[in-house]
Amino acid sequence: MTGKGGTGKTALSVGLARAFARRGKRVLLLEVDAPRPNLPSYFGGKVGYDPIVFAPRIEGANIDFFSALRSYVESVVPAKRVVGLVLRNRVVKIFLGATPGARELVLLSRIWEHSLDPQWDHIIVDLPASGHAVALFRCPYLARRTFERGPLRRRADQIIERFSDPTVASLLFAALPGEMPINETLETCAAVREVGLPEIGGVFLNRFPDEEFSTLDEQFLDQLARREDAPQMVAHAVEAARVIRREQHVAVDGLARLRESFGDATAPLPVLPGTHAQVSDALSLLLAGMVA
Repeated sequence: MTGKGGTGKTALSVGLARAFARRGKRVLLLEVDAPRPNLPSYFGGKVGYDPIVFAPRIEGANIDFFSALRSYVESVVPAKRVVGLVLRNRVVKIFLGATPGARELVLLSRIWEHSLDPQWDHIIVDLPASGHAVALFRCPYLARRTFERGPLRRRADQIIERFSDPTVASLLFAALPGEMPINETLETCAAVREVGLPEIGGVFLNRFPDEEFSTLDEQFLDQLARREDAPQMVAHAVEAARVIRREQHVAVDGLARLRESFGDATAPLPVLPGTHAQVSDALSLLLAGMVA
């Protein structure tokens, strides 16, 4: 799950996890290298590198880079006692800092490891904002061009093979009504399709306004707005209604643009008031009918 910052991708990720859990599925929720993880605001407690239980059938973790690096080194270095020496090596640190895509490849490597664990029915990854997400998906191909052989090349090939399989992975988007978030969603979708990893799954248009105005309503509002003798309270009410009408037109136009790119895999979701946990729980009820 990715999207422009503030589009509700974490709430949607948690909502999807709860929807799957309601169907009896075992779900792993992951954040990626988040300095201040968002998942505790939905479940309470703290989240670390190793999965912990959040709720019945839901576990979660935050994949921080240094812990993921240790996991990766342990997977390629046979002697465990050498792992600490490798991680403390100054040359290794310089190499990782200077190698394009190395950091992203290590993070993706941990997601790849989790994806091979049969205990999970679904893994939901709350990715960074869309620009960073595209960089994340490009890095295995960058590693392919950089390394002819070696462990990084092998891992890049494994990640590409697994996550380009549409039966294994797909990318979902969170968007908001408005020109900028819609544009960024469409641009990111095009960039990911160009990369070829992973397949595009769909888009949720969050906070879609559910107020609707008929043609007669709009004509009536326009007539009221032109009346100079209307009481001040009526004028304020008319202006508020006209703002809602403009927002509705923007939302409907944005929905049409998303459907041109995503087709039927475009789901508008209503405005849901409440705390993080309340919103995600309400979303889970809406999403329960959409998930298999």
